[in-house]
Amino acid sequence: MGKVKKLGSSIRGERELTALLLAAFAFSCTTIYFANPSLTAIQSSRSPPGILGSSSSGGGGGGDDRKKSNQNNTTTLSSSATKTTTTSTSTITGAPRSTISDLITWILLGKDRDANTHHAALARLDDSPYVPLEFIPGTLSLSHVQTFQHCYADPNIYKNHFQGGRDDGSNILVSYSETHKLAYIMLPKCASSTARHVLKNDFQARERKISLQPKDYDNENEETKLDVVTFVRDPLSRFYSQYDEAYIRNAPWQQKQDGSTSHPFPYLYENIHSYQEYEDVFCPIETRSNRKECVFRESKENGTLTSRFERLVKEYNGRDPFDVHLTLQAPMLSSNDGLPLHITQIYNTSDTEAGWNSIAKQFLGENATLGSGKKESGVIEGRSYPRRFNSELVSIGTQRRICQLMLLDYCCLNMPLPDVCKGLHYSTDGGDQRELFCVLDSRGYIQPGIFPG
Repeated sequence: MGKVKKLGSSIRGERELTALLLAAFAFSCTTIYFANPSLTAIQSSRSPPGILGSSSSGGGGGGDDRKKSNQNNTTTLSSSATKTTTTSTSTITGAPRSTISDLITWILLGKDRDANTHHAALARLDDSPYVPLEFIPGTLSLSHVQTFQHCYADPNIYKNHFQGGRDDGSNILVSYSETHKLAYIMLPKCASSTARHVLKNDFQARERKISLQPKDYDNENEETKLDVVTFVRDPLSRFYSQYDEAYIRNAPWQQKQDGSTSHPFPYLYENIHSYQEYEDVFCPIETRSNRKECVFRESKENGTLTSRFERLVKEYNGRDPFDVHLTLQAPMLSSNDGLPLHITQIYNTSDTEAGWNSIAKQFLGENATLGSGKKESGVIEGRSYPRRFNSELVSIGTQRRICQLMLLDYCCLNMPLPDVCKGLHYSTDGGDQRELFCVLDSRGYIQPGIFPG
């Protein structure tokens, strides 16, 4: 079939997508269920089969072909500050009961409802690898970990986000509890200080390097079983915290380990040559009686720091983080081939305490309690400082640009977009407006509908 170069830019491509959409809606009308395994079942392995269970293009060896990301499956978008309100399909009276997200969920779970009829729409999808299924972040009926098992963080695009010695996944630094056969993968700015404190004090964990290659756990039993947990965070909120951390760590008054003094965005520190001068911006002299007040007080900056932050977001390509604290979450949970590490549970920092209490009940017993060092802020242990730039001054356009740059995490972790980033706010090459989206390609991989750049 002819190759669709840009989604939405080809009439033929639009017809393909329309046919797929209509076919997906038809799924809601079927009442026939089959006992045989689904033809579209996709296993969470290093080499998932094609959508219909056939081998990925290239045959048995085809590792490179499987790992190549087809950028023609994506649309180049630019953020727009225009406010547009949209209504989800599920809220429209008379709308189909099933959506493309339902179809994708069935495919990934191996529970599609029309498998043995070899539905024409699915056959067309299998024969048309350049027309992926699109869905909106956070709309799959899957958990974080179920979704992430099908993630592909293309190393050709995100190679600089694979930091922390990920390599082939055979030597990953974790907090490891030998007693409970439990490991934790740290992600920067995802309550990692709390996690390490809990693991050390309640699970007798120590930091060590282990293999998290999925193949090493294919035949695990009760004796060899290893539970691997991590916590993730809403990418927009996390980016704010990432920036604050990276700002301090790369400031001109800090002594860098590599001895370098240059910075890719030097204007961030214009007329700020020391921490005291920085503090005077977010905690002006006229608003305080002493400097101690500044540590845990909300920022009082007048927009100077925020305007520099917004300029960085506009100029940052999303591919080259200048500090490990700016890395995306999905690559940090993957080996350098872009495929997921062995992870069994993923929790959200929106309720860190509940997450750890759940883990405690699993491994320490129903009556287990954690957090003897819990602080009044609700953080069990760790640093909890107010933001230094005034995030309330960040424009809508900047927030939408951040969502676009962080789209890999929203897609691979099945996280809903913040309200400000929902809707038809992004312009295609053809000038059309559309929303941010994810794709499930014909290899069974989830990727962002657009790549940063």
